[in-house]
Amino acid sequence: MREKLELPRLSMKERDRRWALTRKDMETRGLDCLVLWGWPAVWDFCTANARYLAPIGGNAEFNVLVFPLHGEPTSYVMMPTFVDGWRAAQDWVADVRPRRRTWADSVVERINELGLTKGRIGIDGLAGPLDPDGWLPHSVYVRLQELLPQAEFINLDDMMEMLRTVKSDEELQILARAARLGDLMLTNCRDTARPGVKESKVYGSMMETMLANGGEEPTLFLWACDALPYPHPFRMPTTREIARGDLIICEIHPKIGGYYTHVERTFCIGEPRPEQRRIYEGCLDAYDEGMRNFGPGRPISVAMDKVRDVIHARGLGMCETGIHGHGLASLEYPRYRHHAIAADQAALKKLGDAFRSGMVFAFNIDLVDPNFYDGKTGCVFAETVLITETGAKRLHDYPMSFQTIAV
Repeated sequence: MREKLELPRLSMKERDRRWALTRKDMETRGLDCLVLWGWPAVWDFCTANARYLAPIGGNAEFNVLVFPLHGEPTSYVMMPTFVDGWRAAQDWVADVRPRRRTWADSVVERINELGLTKGRIGIDGLAGPLDPDGWLPHSVYVRLQELLPQAEFINLDDMMEMLRTVKSDEELQILARAARLGDLMLTNCRDTARPGVKESKVYGSMMETMLANGGEEPTLFLWACDALPYPHPFRMPTTREIARGDLIICEIHPKIGGYYTHVERTFCIGEPRPEQRRIYEGCLDAYDEGMRNFGPGRPISVAMDKVRDVIHARGLGMCETGIHGHGLASLEYPRYRHHAIAADQAALKKLGDAFRSGMVFAFNIDLVDPNFYDGKTGCVFAETVLITETGAKRLHDYPMSFQTIAV
């Protein structure tokens, strides 16, 4: 095997920046060690915290990271046959080991080596503000307590998510690459979708475009194709042949090096109905209103309430409308979604109700007209947005217009 695999990677300087920030926060909280459960669930979103400190992940790989306040971190992956590959795929963590017996047994092996059997150990994967259920199996947590009866386990809550909120220059560069993948995928849809072509053929061609240009699986790619689709993408394409008059609505999270962006578009095979155009124009008006009001120091809630008001003024209804952070996961900070407002108002209290330069988020607007088929069909639009020192910037270059495919 080659000593260094040709995969996206960030610099050692970026590693040292992240490790220093994390350890400073650990000292403040009185933590001796972190255990980050990089579990490959929810399109790999649950690996984000571990992958932020140890760039191991993708292809549904586990990355269970023991990260001490002092000393070298250790990453546990699924199988012995994977270890050499991950050592060649990244240069941040030298100590990569396979799981031995159970995940808890593996972690405790390293904690024993570090002399932290009586330490304060912070762990993620428990219930928190971004995931009220958590993702760490109960059996693993119980086994940890059995093996380390004198240790104190601390729920990290959203410690890591807060650290990941503002993106570094290197993160912005890789997010720009992810956005470019999304533009290529949408171009492929425009060039491939025609009457008589199977939905699955178009979907597969779009995914191939992402992978052939350096992208990574698994990733979220939602899809619907119908004359009157629901106002949000479903899940998977069917083997049905596309027909004249169909709308294709897709939500794509193009991903490279672990980083996701988010883009949505509505395509029509032929000319859309006037009502569908009107709904889509409402999406664009709402988007423009948000972009005018996004900027460093500006209130998040005020900007998003103005977006809502534009939608209501046009007599349209919201299926989904809001922002949520993007990076090594989807649904990072900041968050303000009108369809999940109670949870996001609570999140806003923790983060602070202001945009900051370096925040990156999806701005998605999925709308219906209550008077058109009882509001059971509609259009979607979304882009990934960066807050700069002077305002808001699109990360995508793909045309924003309603995508009509001539037939």
